[in-house]
Amino acid sequence: MRRLRSILPALAAVLIAGAWGPGAAAAGLQRTASGRQLWVDCRGEKTAAPTVILESGAFGISADWDHLLPDLARDGRVCAYDRGGLGRSPRRPGGEDVVSIAHELADLLDGMGETAPVILVGHSNGALYAETFAAMWPDRLAGLVYVNGVGSDDLDHKVLMNALDDERRIAGLAFVAGRMHLAPLIAGFVIRHEGLTGEAAERKRESLTSLCSLQIGRNEDRMVTPGLSAARALGGSPRQVPTVVVIAASKADLLSRFGWRDAEMAPADRSARGWTLSVLGASHVSPLGRDRRYVVAAVTWLRSISQPPAATTPPATAP
Repeated sequence: MRRLRSILPALAAVLIAGAWGPGAAAAGLQRTASGRQLWVDCRGEKTAAPTVILESGAFGISADWDHLLPDLARDGRVCAYDRGGLGRSPRRPGGEDVVSIAHELADLLDGMGETAPVILVGHSNGALYAETFAAMWPDRLAGLVYVNGVGSDDLDHKVLMNALDDERRIAGLAFVAGRMHLAPLIAGFVIRHEGLTGEAAERKRESLTSLCSLQIGRNEDRMVTPGLSAARALGGSPRQVPTVVVIAASKADLLSRFGWRDAEMAPADRSARGWTLSVLGASHVSPLGRDRRYVVAAVTWLRSISQPPAATTPPATAP
């Protein structure tokens, strides 16, 4: 039991990689253009502003965005979804590689009738899926947001790559814990840490205690490192797509010494219209909960520059 307690925080750190109102305007299974189904939680009215799509991190589902969804829904439509095989979405017929996930999202957007460019927000590993989508279909994006994101620029930094290797091993342990019937303990830890309640907490518990979801999460995590190379081969985050990077800055000096911060800021630096928000005192998941105002600021700016008259520069300071 002592050993179990010692690994719970590490397991939870990976499972939380997608983490953190009014009820959903439309939540349930959505048919994609190819006839498959994915679980989608959409809120807010469709307006002239681009629809916002939220892409979760490792082991993440739409429930992880429960705190942010109502905030972003005040000024337009926002949708979070469960990738194939996670949460309440049926398993996808293809693999768990980043290109397959990008095609899945394109299929979903087509099924939802989202023909206009959208704003894509990716947290943690979800940012790599967002980057891959952006590289493949830049014309389908009005903006891109990395939230403590993983991206192809990580390939140039050994410390980051070592961290991803550690994450991959812990993701394997999460699946093993599920087979040993320990998943309920980990699920409870994650849900409390994220502050999820009600229906969102129940969906998160379902996902983290499902062997299928744990297996898919593990498989996705195994594909992250080759996914970095795949995203880079596709060109990485496009210069023409306005890009905001939201990063935790509680250990800025140490992380900068190892090039970590440079890798995180690179997508915004590369973009013709980029903005970096450093969130002092933030954790890996707090921008989706306690510090979510920074993500709201990022989306608000991207919405504003997508509609005339448009702002040409971001505000000088975060709210």
